[in-house]
Amino acid sequence: MDDSGLVSHCYRMLGSITEAVEIAGAASGYEAATRACLTRAGTRPLPSDLGAASAHPERALSESSEILWLEPIPEHLMDGHPIDLGLIAALQRIPPPERAATILHAIEGWPTDRITSLLGDVRPSPISAGPTAVPDEALLIRYRAGFEQYDVPAIVALFTDDAIWEMPPFTSWFRGARDIGRLISTHCPAEHPGDQYLVPLKANGLPAFAVYMRDPKDNLHRAFQIQVLTLTATAIVHAVAFFDLSLFQTFHLPDLLQGLPPNPYDGTLRPHIERRH
Repeated sequence: MDDSGLVSHCYRMLGSITEAVEIAGAASGYEAATRACLTRAGTRPLPSDLGAASAHPERALSESSEILWLEPIPEHLMDGHPIDLGLIAALQRIPPPERAATILHAIEGWPTDRITSLLGDVRPSPISAGPTAVPDEALLIRYRAGFEQYDVPAIVALFTDDAIWEMPPFTSWFRGARDIGRLISTHCPAEHPGDQYLVPLKANGLPAFAVYMRDPKDNLHRAFQIQVLTLTATAIVHAVAFFDLSLFQTFHLPDLLQGLPPNPYDGTLRPHIERRH
C-alpha cells in the first residue's frame, strides 16, 4: 500500500497532518481510513475563512488557540495528486460526507457505485485545484534575502497589491503588500540583519520556508514559524505563516540551529548577515 497516498487522502479529509498520519497508520485501506476520518472530520479553517481582513496592522493581533486550524503537509508525505493549500481550505468548507465523496471521485478517481457502496447516496461537490505557477527561483532567493537581511521594503516589493498574509493561530489577517509591510515592521521580533534564517522547504506542493529567529539571550536561532507561499510567475499572492512549532518535527526539522548555517550569499559562517547596500 502507498503510505503517502493514504496519508494524503486522510489529510485532504481532515486538514490536519497530525491526525492524518495517525489514522493512516492504523487503517487497513482507503475504505477504513475514510470511515475513521468521518468520525473526526470537522472544519479546519484559515484565518481568512473567519472574517474580513484587518485594516490596522499596527494594532494588537487577535489570537485563538481554541480553533483547530488547517495545517500544512510536508513533501515527503504527499502523493502525486492535487494538494495545494487553496484546495485543502476549499475542501474543509464542504460537509464531511460530501467532502469524502468529492475526494474519492475527483482526486482518487473512484467510480460512483464504489462511492455509494461506502458512503450511501452522497453526491460529490464540484471543486478544482487552482493553477500552480512554476516557482521563480530568483523571486524566492530575493524573498529569503529580504527576511534574512530584515529589509521590509524588499519584502513588500515581492507581493501583489491584493496579496493575503495570514498566521494561524492569529485570527487577524491582512490584504495588500502595503499592509503586509506594516504588519512585519510592527510585529516581527527581528530587529537586525541575521536575526532570521530561512530554510527552504516544500509544503502542499508549494514553496515554503522554515523560519528560525535569533534568541538574543544565547545567540541561537530557534524555531519560529513555517511559511507556505502561493505565487504567480512574478509575485507572491498568498503567504500563510504557521506558528505551531510541533510542525517542525513533522517536517523533520530541528527546534534550534546550534550555529548560524553558512551564509547563503558567500558560503562563510557569520554571526549576522550583513545588509546589502
